[in-house]
Amino acid sequence: MDYAICAEDAVFRYLEKGKRNILDHVNLTLKQGSFTVLMGASGSGKSTLAAVLCGLYPQNGGVLEGGRITLFGQEVSTLSPQHRAKYVSMMFQNPDLQFCMDTLRQEMIFCMENICIPKEEMDERLLQTAKLFSMEQLLERKLHTLSGGEKQKAALCCLAVLDSKCIVLDEALANLDEDSAAPIVQMLKTLHRQGKTIVVIDHKPDRWMDAADEIIVLGEGAKILARGINKDNLAQYESLFHANGLFYPAKRQEKSNQNTANEACLVLQNVTIPHPASTKKTPLAPLIENASATFPKGCMTALLGKSGSGKTTLFLSILKQLPFEGQIILDGTDIKKLKPSALFSQIGVVFQNPGNQFITQNVLQEVSASLPSGDERAMELLESFSLAKYHRYSPYMLSQGQQRRLAVLSVLAGGQKVLFLDEPTYGQDAKSTNSIMQLLKEKMEQEELSVVFITHDEDLAHAWADKIYRLQDRTLSEVSHET
Repeated sequence: MDYAICAEDAVFRYLEKGKRNILDHVNLTLKQGSFTVLMGASGSGKSTLAAVLCGLYPQNGGVLEGGRITLFGQEVSTLSPQHRAKYVSMMFQNPDLQFCMDTLRQEMIFCMENICIPKEEMDERLLQTAKLFSMEQLLERKLHTLSGGEKQKAALCCLAVLDSKCIVLDEALANLDEDSAAPIVQMLKTLHRQGKTIVVIDHKPDRWMDAADEIIVLGEGAKILARGINKDNLAQYESLFHANGLFYPAKRQEKSNQNTANEACLVLQNVTIPHPASTKKTPLAPLIENASATFPKGCMTALLGKSGSGKTTLFLSILKQLPFEGQIILDGTDIKKLKPSALFSQIGVVFQNPGNQFITQNVLQEVSASLPSGDERAMELLESFSLAKYHRYSPYMLSQGQQRRLAVLSVLAGGQKVLFLDEPTYGQDAKSTNSIMQLLKEKMEQEELSVVFITHDEDLAHAWADKIYRLQDRTLSEVSHET
């Protein structure tokens, strides 16, 4: 049988003398032209498996203790990066890690140069790919000005322009709202019909049920627990999903007890935020216009909105990192009067890429540094987030999902009045998502915090938030729980 990817008894660890195998005798075969979704609990080794299958590891780190990896019948270790790109390309959880150039146009050209596409073919190939993803308007934008979702779309454009036989996507749609994600899914289905092999790592099966040939559930060490799961037999595997803390499609749960009558902690009054890409030569309409909102104490508020609508930009403006007009009042004081040190002593933040904000050398120190009670309480918190066994690890050795849980724990221990969390459950399985949200709720109630979280997950917002706002067409408006 012709396989696109084949892993035979693969054993991989990050440290040569480490005791823990991230991949523990993994056997996995994926047919050419198949569409596969890999699911598994946070920390099960999904992202590491993807990197090993694509040849990024051990070439760029770690040790393959045993086993064999082949791509379309060829040993991956024998392929140069240029040759390997003809067979497989991969999008990481954090698209910032794979951008090298300033703009999307430059990045796509750079990708084609790396696989020696003739210069005279580049423009047409670039424009066709950008049009396919409706990204023509972003070709000249600085990549650092794009929203998290727009960056993921840009990274997908770069994958498509490579025209690899197999495309691997690691949580590729996590930062996209449903309206933005749907066309990407359709595009992947089109590529699949054209003969591409598609491998998707995701925590939620819902959007893939009509696209995937099968879902494979991985356990610890990335060992296969079950495969051949599809929309027709999904019900047979419900207990497996729940036993492994995975999301299983279910009806939306609505939050009942709302605390929106509490005293306001943070107030926005007629806030207008200029578009970050606007210049004197090319002025753009404001990203957010005349926004007003109230965030009560002891209240959890969700902020919804399409990719690029300005959710993260609003956070940054409240933190005085970006300009704005209007008033932002924090606990009765206009933030324009507050020094940065005073502002950050009252507002804790977890950004989309938590790895950018770690300040210590290991996981335990990262949490205990913010706790007056030190290591003992820190270990209890790490245990509640399934991170205790990694307490001696560097934060940068954790998976993206584990890093996010660690960042949330660290900010919870900081003692601020307001907590801003940008996609706090991105990359998390169902068990970890509930742990994060439950701990946020308990902390909020105990200390009368105001918790504000950005999410693309409408179900998460309706299940946990007391109050919901949506950013749409430059306008911030409150959303009823019934909608």
